[in-house]
Amino acid sequence: MKNSPRKRILAISIFFASILLSSCNSSIKSESNPTNNNSNKNNINFSPASREDMNLYRQIGISYFCLARQAEVQFSKSISIASNNFALLVSKKHGGLIEEIGDKKLTNEQIYQGSYLQVIEGAIQLCPDQVPEEDKEKFLEAVEKLNQNN
Repeated sequence: MKNSPRKRILAISIFFASILLSSCNSSIKSESNPTNNNSNKNNINFSPASREDMNLYRQIGISYFCLARQAEVQFSKSISIASNNFALLVSKKHGGLIEEIGDKKLTNEQIYQGSYLQVIEGAIQLCPDQVPEEDKEKFLEAVEKLNQNN
């Protein structure tokens, strides 16, 4: 899949806008709760996820989703597991820190919301037949709403 700079900028802006607006958007819910990261880890010095890290985690999530759907796993389970995996990588490996956001530690729900949108956006590009039309429409509506708020 060849990514144009325009698509990459769109994906990054969608991710960060979704993080900022996650408290306003309760329509996207995970089938299972993201792992809670409330344990006392103040003594661990996490390094923020770089742009390259985030791209890798996104690719992993999209690949997992597409493979799961090809194996006839339900859409809701596939997207939930792929998004949770993405979110857990950012949460556990980087402590919820993302280089492009700065020093602000993101909650698991914020990371999940952003990863959900990134995985579904990539899946629409990589394996569009595996994404139900209703979910494609929901994604486009969410992008439109995010663009209006920016």
